[in-house]
Amino acid sequence: MWDFNKLIYKGESFLMLEATPFLEFFGIHTAFVRDNFEIFYFVYIVLIFLFLFGIGKRFTVLLLFISVEVVQNLAWLTLNGGDNILKFAVLYFIFIDSYSKYSIKPFKHKNEFSKQLTNLLSNLAGYSLCIHFSLVYFLSALHKINADVWFNGVATYYVLGSERFQGTPWNQLLVKNGIFVTITTYGTVLLELLFPFLVWNKRLKFICILSAASLHLGIAIFMMLYDFQILFLLLLGFFITNNEWKHVIEIVNNKYGNVKVRLLNLALKK
Repeated sequence: MWDFNKLIYKGESFLMLEATPFLEFFGIHTAFVRDNFEIFYFVYIVLIFLFLFGIGKRFTVLLLFISVEVVQNLAWLTLNGGDNILKFAVLYFIFIDSYSKYSIKPFKHKNEFSKQLTNLLSNLAGYSLCIHFSLVYFLSALHKINADVWFNGVATYYVLGSERFQGTPWNQLLVKNGIFVTITTYGTVLLELLFPFLVWNKRLKFICILSAASLHLGIAIFMMLYDFQILFLLLLGFFITNNEWKHVIEIVNNKYGNVKVRLLNLALKK
């Protein structure tokens, strides 16, 4: 958005920009933030990097959440569904314990009670994020069912055939294929409708996750909608437990570990 700061955030355009309730509640005038937006944006970017490296822990995430809220309020006309769940994901990260391992200076608990309380809050926040994600899918499916193009199985035809979403040279060929259009249209609705219920089943979970990942990769490739899809792909990881992640890593190491050693030895020889 950087090239459009003056138009979107500073108010130097034809858009009717309103006051930000979040700022006004704390006695900060929205106009003041707009006039000094470059300074605010710099602080916002610094907070993102501090959060990335686990510096400041939960206090940093709280400040980042406030910043995301302000940024989104300043440019609400540019938002999409991904921005909405992004804001809540940051909110959940205030409670999710991602600082015991993934920080420059890992957090160490003072006692067993502190560890158990942190673990409880982290699990609750993680489940909340998963449930929120599932609700987004389910409500999206309900809205699609009530839309004629989705109900009649032709939504993919209108979406991929649109000039706005010409992500690949094959879009026009795919929309002429009736089987492809029907399967992708009803398949999307079916996935969003069943995902919230089937993803909790151990046997079906990875099928649901892979299907959802395929959907979002397809949207990114064929429709050129990237930020929304990247966010959803990352959030799918929350449905995988720590033990399951460890198991996946072990499989990868066992399968490709020897390849790494060979490449390292080859590099050292050179």
